[in-house]
Amino acid sequence: MDMMTNRGVMIGAALVLLAGLAARAEVKVLMDHDAEGNPDFKFKTVPGPVKGDAAEGNRLRFTVVDGESDSNGSNIRALNDGRLPDSDDDPGDNFFFMAGSEGGRLKLDLGSPIDVMQVNSYSWHTERRAPQVYNLYASDGAAAGFDAAPKRPADPEKCGWKLLARVDTTKQFQLAGGQYGVSISDDSGSLGKYQYFLFDVFKTSDDQYGHTFYSEIDVRAVNPAGTEKPAGPDPVVRPNSFTWDLDYSQSPDLKEWAETKLRPAVDKWYPVWVDCLASDGFTAPKHFKVTIKPMERGAVAATGGTDVEFAEDFVKGEIRKRGQRPDGWNEAVGAIIHELVHVVQQYGSDRPGRPRTPGWMTEGIADYFRWFHFEPVEHRPVTTARQAAGQKYSGSYKITGGFLDFVTRTHNHELVTILNAALREHRWTPDLWVDYTGMSAEDLWKEYVASLPPGSPGGTRRGGRRGAATGTNLPVPATPPAGG
Repeated sequence: MDMMTNRGVMIGAALVLLAGLAARAEVKVLMDHDAEGNPDFKFKTVPGPVKGDAAEGNRLRFTVVDGESDSNGSNIRALNDGRLPDSDDDPGDNFFFMAGSEGGRLKLDLGSPIDVMQVNSYSWHTERRAPQVYNLYASDGAAAGFDAAPKRPADPEKCGWKLLARVDTTKQFQLAGGQYGVSISDDSGSLGKYQYFLFDVFKTSDDQYGHTFYSEIDVRAVNPAGTEKPAGPDPVVRPNSFTWDLDYSQSPDLKEWAETKLRPAVDKWYPVWVDCLASDGFTAPKHFKVTIKPMERGAVAATGGTDVEFAEDFVKGEIRKRGQRPDGWNEAVGAIIHELVHVVQQYGSDRPGRPRTPGWMTEGIADYFRWFHFEPVEHRPVTTARQAAGQKYSGSYKITGGFLDFVTRTHNHELVTILNAALREHRWTPDLWVDYTGMSAEDLWKEYVASLPPGSPGGTRRGGRRGAATGTNLPVPATPPAGG
């Protein structure tokens, strides 16, 4: 009996030892590189990106804890939208930090702790923006003194985070361009149960443009809640996914401009706004109409439901300005781009018993998309602290648009998406600013004004009608225009 007892003790001790060894299994970091690249991001040793992983979802997942994104890139949704760039130099489909900065920190919130199998990251560029250099931390949020958003130089390990891995592909592949895949996992099959991940992202080189083009970051669960499918390039929205009528019968002399300048811009940008302003349970209008016609003196454009009216005198005036500018730019197409946002917004009319939709937010969001994502960089409006000091965030049009740009870049990259959904679902409340940035709108405005150069008083344009370039000139980053 003693021998049996001893054998049982020895077996039990061995099992405890094995369990201890399993618990201390090493985290491993696999890195792979494809110099040529391929549309599916397939690698020999690293799993490819997927749709439907734990990091993906319509609600907020990623936020910028420290640093600032580059306005030439995509917003932070690119990291978990299941879409991949289709070329090796596609800033619009990648997230990257601002040129000249030292990188920054990104936080991923899964909503609740889950058992994580892998954390995988993917990038693609021709040169030094392809490699990946970052430290990965994780937390379940339960540690005493947990800081959910530690900025540099705070040490995450001293405020409730665990260092999982240090990633530096340059040690294996130098600064070679191409596609990179990194997979962080554990020999035991589980990295642990975590709700939060913190990516401390660094430059790949001393060059001011050495910021990685991150295409996708996946978190794959041990037991996925849904079906995971291979990710792919950003799907092309076909023109027949929506229809629209262009009526210039009352302004026949504008036919050539309408067909060669306006129509291509609408075909390209309407589906973009549909995607940017998506919200749960909402379907954007699949048909609308744009009419160019004589309107009252000083009018620019107006939208009611899905009908857009455009003043012919404004268009003709802008076309004349095109001939007077070296680069031929004018505001005609941009004004319609603003109106297309209204077609997609569909916030509805105010009714008793539900929160009133503030008109300044409706117009501010429309100008945010026009000036931040459509108009060319060289024509961005610019302001100074002196000019902004007498304004408020609720000044509408460019004033509110510029304010939204600042807050999305510095506090919450998903803010416009969140506010749009709240307005559409009649959940608007000033508390949303605090809920999603930690600050009131008033304090955010003060911070914005303080960030501007002091400057001297300058001319500011006021007044105007819906869709016009009105309000104080505020800085608004943009991507290249569709033309006009």
